[in-house]
Amino acid sequence: MDPDWELLSAWRSGDRGAGERLVKRHFGAIARFFRNKVSSEHDAADLVSQTFLECTKAKDGFRGETSFKRFVFAIALNVLRLYIRTKHKRQGEALDFGALCAKDLSPSSMSSIVMRRREAQLLVLALREIPLDQQIVLELNIFEGLSGREISELLSVPEGTVRGRLRLGKEQLRARLAELARSPAELQATLTDLEGWAASIRRALDRDDGDDGPAATGS
Repeated sequence: MDPDWELLSAWRSGDRGAGERLVKRHFGAIARFFRNKVSSEHDAADLVSQTFLECTKAKDGFRGETSFKRFVFAIALNVLRLYIRTKHKRQGEALDFGALCAKDLSPSSMSSIVMRRREAQLLVLALREIPLDQQIVLELNIFEGLSGREISELLSVPEGTVRGRLRLGKEQLRARLAELARSPAELQATLTDLEGWAASIRRALDRDDGDDGPAATGS
């Protein structure tokens, strides 16, 4: 049996420890999902907590038609949309993640992620300047190591759409990096080891967020 399903079944039966272990399995990925899409580290932490609170409320209605990870990410996407509507007063607007980027939401604010190496910081900043649809799939690819097919399954989006977003996202990422880099040498140093800089960002995020995650609530 799927370990997530075993833990969920035990959690539903009143084993709070199983719920805490289930949350811990997915906490890091959800924390990384939010950190570079909002400017405040406090807001990012609050969105993670909201996601797992909603997960707790909805756990009894989850029937296993999809993976638990997809279930959690669907909640995280909804939490992000609600945050944007309320925080940035877009209640009356249709949210177009294909046009809206994280920097548009807080033009005067920087990412809460601060890296020592300039190349890694360039990658953080450039990701915030591409449309959210593309930022989401690119970060799942370079931070989480997911393939186009895996991202498609996780987000319930056709694989062809995901691959198109990855292609356009990489093109726009290179363009934003070229604008942000202080010199051709700095741009080249960033582009030639994107995977390495992405790995360093993930390690920094994991250190910042810790491994334990919030405790599961409810029985």
